[in-house]
Amino acid sequence: MGDVSVSISPSSAWSDGTNLNVAVMRHPMEVRAWLYKEVARLCRDIDASKTLTTDEQLQFTCRAILDEFPALKVEEVHIVFDMLRMGKFGKLYERLKTAEILTAIRDYEGEVRAPILEAAHASEKATPMFKEALQRMKLSHHIDEIDTTPREFSGEGVGTRLKKKLG
Repeated sequence: MGDVSVSISPSSAWSDGTNLNVAVMRHPMEVRAWLYKEVARLCRDIDASKTLTTDEQLQFTCRAILDEFPALKVEEVHIVFDMLRMGKFGKLYERLKTAEILTAIRDYEGEVRAPILEAAHASEKATPMFKEALQRMKLSHHIDEIDTTPREFSGEGVGTRLKKKLG
């Protein structure tokens, strides 16, 4: 698990990266050791007065990352940790514990990765393969039937109308 190039972008990390859980399944000891080393290096680089200091704390943080973020890519770990080093997730106020690391990863997912996934999803919807898939599922004709004209709100939702209809 050599160092990842610093020039890797979040979109290329997502599209071309290695899923952390897959890496752990294939090389459990090596990946866990690499993640442990990266978390320890992050704590050393940040130099916060309240940080992870014991092996148990570092191991817990690594387990929490693996458990909480099953879709995280190995390359994204580098990106998130570099963003933390640069202060992109706000001030840490001399504290870098498990909660702060997990919050940074959540922020990364929401602020950086979500737009990448939305763009990929939008381009996927526009592809002929998507339309062909809808046709194979015999759903494509329903798309044309959807009424998208704005309507005035009647004060009744689907549940209310369904209840009236069913009695």
